[in-house]
Amino acid sequence: MADTTTSTDSKVLMISSDCHAGALPSIYEDFMDSKYHEPARTWWVQFSREMMRRAGTFFDQEAVEAYEDGTGASSRMSAPEAKEESGELSDTALLDLLCDEHSSFAPRRGEFNIDARLEDLDGDGVAGEVIFPQMAPFGAGLSQYRKEVSKEHNLEGIRAYNRWLADFCSANPERHAGVALINVDDLDVTVSEIREAKAMGLWGGVLLPTSTGDNPYYHDPCYEPLWAVCEELDMPLHSHSGWSPDYGDADCATAMFISEVDKYAQRAFTPLLWSGAFERHPGLKFVFTEAGTQWILETLRVLEFKAADPIFKYFTKDLSLTPSEYFARQCYIGASFMPRAEGEYRQEIGIDRILYGTDYPHLEGTWPNTPKRLRATFAGYSDQDTRALLGTNALTVYAFDAEKLAPIVDRIGPELADINGAS
Repeated sequence: MADTTTSTDSKVLMISSDCHAGALPSIYEDFMDSKYHEPARTWWVQFSREMMRRAGTFFDQEAVEAYEDGTGASSRMSAPEAKEESGELSDTALLDLLCDEHSSFAPRRGEFNIDARLEDLDGDGVAGEVIFPQMAPFGAGLSQYRKEVSKEHNLEGIRAYNRWLADFCSANPERHAGVALINVDDLDVTVSEIREAKAMGLWGGVLLPTSTGDNPYYHDPCYEPLWAVCEELDMPLHSHSGWSPDYGDADCATAMFISEVDKYAQRAFTPLLWSGAFERHPGLKFVFTEAGTQWILETLRVLEFKAADPIFKYFTKDLSLTPSEYFARQCYIGASFMPRAEGEYRQEIGIDRILYGTDYPHLEGTWPNTPKRLRATFAGYSDQDTRALLGTNALTVYAFDAEKLAPIVDRIGPELADINGAS
C-alpha cells in the first residue's frame, strides 16, 4: 500500500473514485470541427426534449427538492412542469437555455466551472478525484449505444469530450484524474484515441462502454489490442453504471432501469476472466464503479464453483489463477456513496480492493453532506481501514502524487477523529 503520510497526521487523504463533469453544449463547440456544430445542436435539443417529455417518471420532485438541501442545484429538467415549458419553447430558445449557465435548465456550475468545482471539492474534503462523463455531444459516454447515432458523430462526440476534459483537468492536474471516453467500432481507432487521451493528460484511465452495440462482446479476440494498450499505458479500465436497454415510456421503464443498471456495469468481469484477458495482461487494472460492492462475493462464489467442477476443466486449462485470485490481483470496486451495510463486507471483498466515491455532483451522491455521510459509514472503523478506503487504495490504482496532494490534505482534508467517531 502506498505511503500517504502528510504533515498533519490527523488529516485523511480523500480521493473520490467517482465524480462527474461535463460542459455546456456551446462550450463543446470549441473542441470540435465546425461542421459538427449544427448536428450537435440538433442532438442536444432532441435529447433535452426527450428528457423533459419523460419528466416526472424519474425523480419525485418533492424528494428532489429535499435532496438538494438548499444547494441551489437545478432540477428543472426533471420537474413535472418542464414538459409544458419545453413545449412552449422554440428549438433556438431551448438551446439558448441549455447553453446559459445561469438558466434554470443549466447543470450545477461545478460540472463545468473549475473554480466552482474546487470550492465544492474543498468543502467536501476531497483532495483528488476520478472524473467520469456527465453529458457529451451525441450522447457519447455512459449511455453509449443506447440510442442510434451515426458512427461519425459518436466518435466526434467522444473526441470533443476528451479534449474538453483534458483542458478542464489541466487547471489542477494533480487533483483531477480524467477518464477518457472510447467506442469499440474500430479497434485501431480506439487504440489511437487511448494513446491520444493519455498524451493530452487524461491519466485516469478508460471508460469501457457497457454495451458494444452491434459489435462483438468483450470475450471476442478482437479486443486484444484494447487490453494491451491499457496495460502498456497503465490506463485502468472502468465500467460505470448508467446503461441498460431503453424500455421506452412505460410507467415502469425507469424502475426497470434502476433495477438492472448495476448488473450491466458488473457484466464485464466474466468475459475478461474466461477469455484469458486477465491471464495475458497481468498488469491490466479494472475498476467497477457505482455498481455496488456485495455482488462480487456471490459472483466469485458461483465462478469458483464452476471453475472447480471437473466438467468445466476445459475452460480453465489456460488459466493459472482462480476467479477470486484474478479479482484480487487486478480488480477494484469503485464504491460510490457506500452505505454502512456494504462496508461491512470490506474484509471479505478485500480491504485493498475498495475505493470510496462521492458521486459528485449527482443527487444520490454524498455532496454537499459528505462529512455526515462518512461518519454514518465509517464510525468505528480502524484508522488503517478508513485511510485505505478513502485514499491510499486509490494511490495504488491511479497516478496521483501523494506529495503534491499533501498540502491540499493539510488544508482541506477531513479529521480522522471526525470520521471514525473518536471525537
